[in-house]
Amino acid sequence: MVLSFIMGGGVFVVGLIIALTNLKNVKRRKRILATPTSPIVQAPGNGVVEIKGRIVPGEQGLLQTPFSGRLAVWCRVTVQELRSSGRNRSWHTILTEVDARPFLVDDGSGQTARVAPHGANVMLDKQNVASSGTFNDAPPHLEAFLQSRGLKSTSWIGFNKSMRYEEEVLAPNDPLYALGPSRREPGPPVHDGYRMVPSTQLVLSHEMGPEGELLLTNKSEEELVGNLLRGFVVGLVLTGLGVLLGLVGVVAAVIEVFDL
Repeated sequence: MVLSFIMGGGVFVVGLIIALTNLKNVKRRKRILATPTSPIVQAPGNGVVEIKGRIVPGEQGLLQTPFSGRLAVWCRVTVQELRSSGRNRSWHTILTEVDARPFLVDDGSGQTARVAPHGANVMLDKQNVASSGTFNDAPPHLEAFLQSRGLKSTSWIGFNKSMRYEEEVLAPNDPLYALGPSRREPGPPVHDGYRMVPSTQLVLSHEMGPEGELLLTNKSEEELVGNLLRGFVVGLVLTGLGVLLGLVGVVAAVIEVFDL
């Protein structure tokens, strides 16, 4: 009976925390579903816009990711260390860095959009590039990367730490889904069949006003909305399970009192 109460309370609290921390994702999902996809050539550029296309390098070119050496327009690297506390072992993030270049999106509509990714909420899958640990030294370029940030892959007595090195990357020709504030800026002149005329270019950036965050991903819209709902549903399920376990404890207590 007491065990059921304790387990129910613990599961309820965990589920409630998970559900509450995923409320923002539920709001993002609603915003995605409520915003139709616009062909870039037709997007007005005076508010929130949703576009889909392929990544094309911009005028500032590409960056080279520090772990895998890939060419990309956006990269987030994460270094994690496995730490022990008593009998418990868990991964702790000791470094996260983001590097990015403005890039273009081509959806085949006849125009490209320019995306300023700095400050955007970029949702990608992490890719494990390398790991190090006992009898497994960190590759020299990763050790150099750590040392340039004041970190090391070894302990003070020289033993290798258990570490993993992960990247999230947006690269040329990757599919891109983008949702966020936009505007039209002067673009290069175009030929209308008779003469060169001024044109505009759609630009997406989170700095364009209070319309909301700039969301970027290489996932499809359908995959994205499913992922955004998953955490909230898990939280609700755990919350309900906690309530159920608590009710089991109440029923057990009533039966015990009745038997007495």
